[in-house]
Amino acid sequence: MPVPQVSAPDSQGPLRRDVRLLGALLGHVIREQEGQALYDVEERVRQTSRAGDFAAVQAIVSALPVDEQGRLVRAFSLYFQLANLAEQHHRIRRRRQYAVEQRVAAESLDAAFAELKAAGISDDQLREASRRISLELVLTAHPTEATRRTVLTAQLQISELLHRLDDPHLAPAGQRDIEDALAEQITTLWQTDETRAKRPRVVDEIRHGLWFFEQSLFEVAPALVGDYRRRIPNAALPLRFGSWIGGDQDGNPNAGPATLRAAADRARQLVLLRYADE
Repeated sequence: MPVPQVSAPDSQGPLRRDVRLLGALLGHVIREQEGQALYDVEERVRQTSRAGDFAAVQAIVSALPVDEQGRLVRAFSLYFQLANLAEQHHRIRRRRQYAVEQRVAAESLDAAFAELKAAGISDDQLREASRRISLELVLTAHPTEATRRTVLTAQLQISELLHRLDDPHLAPAGQRDIEDALAEQITTLWQTDETRAKRPRVVDEIRHGLWFFEQSLFEVAPALVGDYRRRIPNAALPLRFGSWIGGDQDGNPNAGPATLRAAADRARQLVLLRYADE
């Protein structure tokens, strides 16, 4: 009797599903916001590029008016942005699955400490080494990273909605609601310039930098340090944060003592509010 073949689970299937969904919703948004003509051109370019006929792609794009070329570039830029969000979510999904299956995820603390143990590093050696570990992450207001908060917030919402789609008990009506919400966020991204038309003020840069603490670092940094200290009890604090924002007088002529004080005051207020909430 032949042995039945059992197919291994397709670990990339959920990622492909998310990318297809986001791509389809983006197509709907493009038709709704810009019309069928731009969508048709985008599809021609996509299908022609998949066939590898890049000369034909160049001919299609060159024949377009400049403003339509810009909208076409924006369409593909947003598609790849959405694909990146789906990939980031998939990495989180895989890590959660590893945790459920009690498997060690690559490039995790579990993997790092497993490698140290396999190398024969003792607990005493780890405690001694921990005294010399110091990681400081410094925030800067680099102009190439000046993504608007509206865009960042929409990206976070899309990631959260993708997470909700993973619920195995999700009813069809709930899935439709999530897809509608995804379309709304994609519309927001389409309608919003990714970067500011004008250089942000120093106070805008301060708010932008602290936004990352509000949205993620206040959650993930203590969790990471707690996980680290469970492996090395009473270890010195390995992680600190710094910031050039508001005080980089060499890089920004509008920065000075007043903006430095404003940055420190705002950071202190944010930390106090966080403690008050807890």
